[in-house]
Amino acid sequence: MQKSKTSLSELITLERPNWQQTQNKATSANAVTTLKQVHEIVNGPAKLLSLDLEFYSDCQPQMPGTTRLGQIAGRVYGEDDAFNYYVFSSRMTAKDQLSLLKRLDLRYSEAERLTVASVLKKVLKFIDRVQPDYLVSWDNRLDLSVLNQEANRLQLAQTGRSWTRIQPLDLEKIISSDVFDKSSGISLARMCDLLRLQHPKPHLADHDVLMIDKILQFYALDLNELLH
Repeated sequence: MQKSKTSLSELITLERPNWQQTQNKATSANAVTTLKQVHEIVNGPAKLLSLDLEFYSDCQPQMPGTTRLGQIAGRVYGEDDAFNYYVFSSRMTAKDQLSLLKRLDLRYSEAERLTVASVLKKVLKFIDRVQPDYLVSWDNRLDLSVLNQEANRLQLAQTGRSWTRIQPLDLEKIISSDVFDKSSGISLARMCDLLRLQHPKPHLADHDVLMIDKILQFYALDLNELLH
């Protein structure tokens, strides 16, 4: 008799004997809405994890145009601790598949192992190890939406979605409101231009989190002290 496959939720549960401890810690951070609070947090003991996603459009005829996870990267602020994972899927167009194979220098059989399930499993293990207080992003609406959609497709239980229990810190939303007095609308590339930060590879998740890290470094400075 063939054994049934273990679901991603079951795998995550089996690998988390101290899940309750992790869950309790991850809910303790306060919400951040101003740059003054950002300054205080980046200069304090809190641990910040910057997260960015890139996407591809599902080419399957039954669900054309569906946004899917193509790349996910994260970096702990002020540290070298980071991850960067690509997703390879038969749902990609042939052009997207070929582009990814060339970028990663992989055979098709090797790339097939880069499934959403395997990638999310690695990301969740990273989050459990680091236990960040804040999940920093640049406009997180699409990122978190797609992340949860992928988790739904994998039937990943809510208790297994670590990112939902980390206090979100949407840097774009805070800067747009606090600096430009509007609700949204400044791209990461534009913000890098304003701060004179070199961003040679926009729309690659690993490079975008590097830029988020540099913007956090900027707001960690005491600007009044620098001006005097």
